[in-house]
Amino acid sequence: LVPFETVSEAQFQQSFALNVTAVFFLTQGLLPHLAAGASVINISSYFANKMIPKRPSSLYSLSKGALNSLTKSLAFELGPRGIRVNAIAPGTVDTAMRRKTVDNLPAEAKAELKAYVERSYPLGRIGRPDDLAGIAVYLASDEAAWTSGGVFSVDGGYTAG
Repeated sequence: LVPFETVSEAQFQQSFALNVTAVFFLTQGLLPHLAAGASVINISSYFANKMIPKRPSSLYSLSKGALNSLTKSLAFELGPRGIRVNAIAPGTVDTAMRRKTVDNLPAEAKAELKAYVERSYPLGRIGRPDDLAGIAVYLASDEAAWTSGGVFSVDGGYTAG
């Protein structure tokens, strides 16, 4: 995450290339292979809807907000073909990348982060990868045949407050 005033054009373009452009053209490229009943599931972020104090996220939040807009637009455009488009917006998830970042923090910062998570997430913890699996399976299934255009928060209640 980079403070707004220091974002370079290259960083801006890289963020959009990864979070918007790649999704746009991948979905477009797959379109000839998607039949009625297909499900497109984008991975967004809670950063598109709620900011975290002391975490400059204007660029990342902007790109994930654009992805949410793309998700809704494609749900509208592809719906007549029977193709559903949704997004999952996870909160902080315990991944190898996150652990590497946290492991590099000073002990005091780690303790502060742990306390912040415990008081900020109504469920008292960050997510695990398997916390996202259920909604992904649901959105991909026939059970979600009438679910399209949604951006589903899976964040331990973080964006509820």
